[in-house]
Amino acid sequence: MFDQDVYMTINQGETAKQDNPCYLVKQETVIGRVWERVVPDIHFASSYISRRHAVVVVENDRFFIIDLMSKHGTRVNHTVIGNNKPFLLHDGDIISLARGVAELTFHNNNEKRVGDTQEFPLPTEDDREEHHGLLVNMDRREIIIDGVQIYLSSKDTELFGLLYQMANTAVSYDEIRMNIWPERATNGIDDVPDVGREEVNTLVYRLRKKLAKHGKYIISVPRYGYMLDLQQMLPKLRGYKE
Repeated sequence: MFDQDVYMTINQGETAKQDNPCYLVKQETVIGRVWERVVPDIHFASSYISRRHAVVVVENDRFFIIDLMSKHGTRVNHTVIGNNKPFLLHDGDIISLARGVAELTFHNNNEKRVGDTQEFPLPTEDDREEHHGLLVNMDRREIIIDGVQIYLSSKDTELFGLLYQMANTAVSYDEIRMNIWPERATNGIDDVPDVGREEVNTLVYRLRKKLAKHGKYIISVPRYGYMLDLQQMLPKLRGYKE
């Protein structure tokens, strides 16, 4: 799982002598401040950085950074990440701790494949200040509200992705069942999964809550299913979708 193709480089920040680049060779790599006998895996000396500021974890060969309730926060490419909410990292991402007191770059050479379609860069800080609202990139499974990425469970993300791809079109209960719970189908292919409407409605309710003020754009279609009303959302939507 681990090799020297995934590592961090320290761009700025007062630090004791340590390896640079810092290879991510553990399941969890803690970033923080040296304190007495506590020495995080990637460590800095500034008192603005929390002792356990953030952690990089690996799951299914994907790398996530999680802010550990730090006092001055963590940003990835100018996006403030929420406390204890995993944020998916990609090659070249810039990680800023405590408003730029320390800055690192995440490198994942395994992502670099010739011929891949280049993604648009994430919006800059100035863009976020000018355009508040919802940003969506389903390829990266990212949903950002007012500059802060929200963390959704797998089912939440799949439901949002389905409604987003079918935006402005009513999606039936059966379509939702088959796309979100395929593992519950009797033969795994043709049968409609054994999922009651109450369970579907509960998932929709949970997704609405996590989308905050944007949840109201998931509209109930009586006796049929749900629809994401993207036309009403467009004045606030600043995401990109291929």
